[in-house]
Amino acid sequence: MNTSTNNLHQTTSIESMIIKDIVLNNYKAAGVMEKYGIDFCCKGKRPLGEAIKEKRIDAGRFMSELRQTMDETENSGERVENWDLTFLFQYIVNNHHAYVRKSLPLITGHLEKINKVHGAKYHYLYEVLNEFKELADELSGHMQKEERILFPLIKYLVDSEKFNEKPKTDGFGTIKNPIMKMESEHSSAGTALENIRKLTDNFTLPEDACTTFELTYKELQEFEKDLHTHIHLENNILFPKAIMLEEKLLK
Repeated sequence: MNTSTNNLHQTTSIESMIIKDIVLNNYKAAGVMEKYGIDFCCKGKRPLGEAIKEKRIDAGRFMSELRQTMDETENSGERVENWDLTFLFQYIVNNHHAYVRKSLPLITGHLEKINKVHGAKYHYLYEVLNEFKELADELSGHMQKEERILFPLIKYLVDSEKFNEKPKTDGFGTIKNPIMKMESEHSSAGTALENIRKLTDNFTLPEDACTTFELTYKELQEFEKDLHTHIHLENNILFPKAIMLEEKLLK
């Protein structure tokens, strides 16, 4: 058993631990969080017990499943937090940004289709479509800002360390400024996904749902899961490490 997971099991109450720290200690714990609807990205900086109470989850069953998952996977996954900063943001762009760009028009098209067929009967579908369109617009601009502004700044810090130079922060002051903006937009995206889940009653299909209806709900759930992982990698790993690097270089 690795040290971090051992510490996790030695903790008197895992419920008192911060959610993001649990996922960082054992990334497979994210799967259990997803299953029970616990946000480990945008709302990951609070104790697990608080989220369990809020969601009215059976604590005993949840903790049993969480411990079992950690036991089974403690040595199977690569520790993402040890990745080089440049590799990490390139991974995010090549995998998560690419997935979002591919999925946005596809899901939007399917939502428009089921609105035409089922919208008169299920009025909430129109709200889901509008919510997703707003999310799509926000994410498109958000990813551009990360790729054109924030990620190059992180690369600049990495290069500054490589060449043993003190970074110049004229123009942006500190990397904390763009990071705070990105985190705010992450929170907005998380809220939009929560609204969609509520509108669809946790993606519960009506009895007369057609194949496209079912496919669209599956796509939305997959999109939500990917975005949670995407935001977790940035909020809880990439951004804190970038801030620490800048502080180290400016001393």
